[in-house]
Amino acid sequence: MNFSKDTLERLKKGKNLLAFSYGSDSTALFYALLENKICFDLAFINYQIRPQSKLEQTEAELLAKKFNKKIFVKIAPKFKGNFQHEARQFRYEFFKQLCLDFGYENLLLAQHLNDRFEWFLRQLGRGAGILELLGMKEIEKRDEFILLRPLLSTSKAEILAFLKEKKLKFFKDSSNEDEKYQRNFLRKQFSTPFLEHFSKGVKKSFSYLEKDAKILFDSEICQFKGILKCVKNESIISKALKQKGIVVSSKQRKELLKSDTVVSGKIGVVSMRQKALIFKYEKCEKIPKIYKESYRLAKVPKLLRAYLYANSVDLSEFLNWLEG
Repeated sequence: MNFSKDTLERLKKGKNLLAFSYGSDSTALFYALLENKICFDLAFINYQIRPQSKLEQTEAELLAKKFNKKIFVKIAPKFKGNFQHEARQFRYEFFKQLCLDFGYENLLLAQHLNDRFEWFLRQLGRGAGILELLGMKEIEKRDEFILLRPLLSTSKAEILAFLKEKKLKFFKDSSNEDEKYQRNFLRKQFSTPFLEHFSKGVKKSFSYLEKDAKILFDSEICQFKGILKCVKNESIISKALKQKGIVVSSKQRKELLKSDTVVSGKIGVVSMRQKALIFKYEKCEKIPKIYKESYRLAKVPKLLRAYLYANSVDLSEFLNWLEG
């Protein structure tokens, strides 16, 4: 199983953490990394929702031991709300903390072409722009790590063929068969049958769309002292928020341009000089009067002032960058 040149270079240079479940996708990526002589460790989450969850954890630990890999295991609590949403937040917090604590530069996910096309269809059905339709990228920069999806151009059929050829063991997640979940319904009824016939064309289309999006949007987001700057466009602001680890709902997207706000209690979004600024929300009880006055005269949004002060951001440098 081959990786793209850019992804392979990053894998060989960086310290890698693989999000591992012992399902077909992450198992295929595990052995593909071994074949390419990539060093990596494992992060495993036991959600305790299936009878075989404990067995999967035990087998994952044995596999890690067999190939001399570190494995970090986290037992998830019983989520009370939207399981998929809360589980996603839980695992990314776990992955982020591991990267911060142990210096992992790359977080590896086993998402593949079928996942990407399924996402495309979900967004298309909801009403979305090009950034939301594309969704996943093979290489995606986050604040704490680089997110890599080495299998993003590999179809599920290719993954299963790889596992079959190598006679590799993996576990099947029975919850993936339940069509009460929209993603499962789309996968079984639409994305999988379509890709069985047109996977090569879909791969090419995503490649062309990525190039077009790069020309249109990639230059629109820049960073200074942890602050992201972009045009006041909800799709691009959503993309910037994703770099900060926040995925916004359709309802939240509509609020982004209305007024300065704090998203999920973590990330501030303000408007200043016809630009949108995205930053880690901070509180500061006492900002010295001289700084308060400087911020007021420069018309710095109130939500941003504590961040500038707490992070010792030079106001004149910030204003020059903002106008650049």
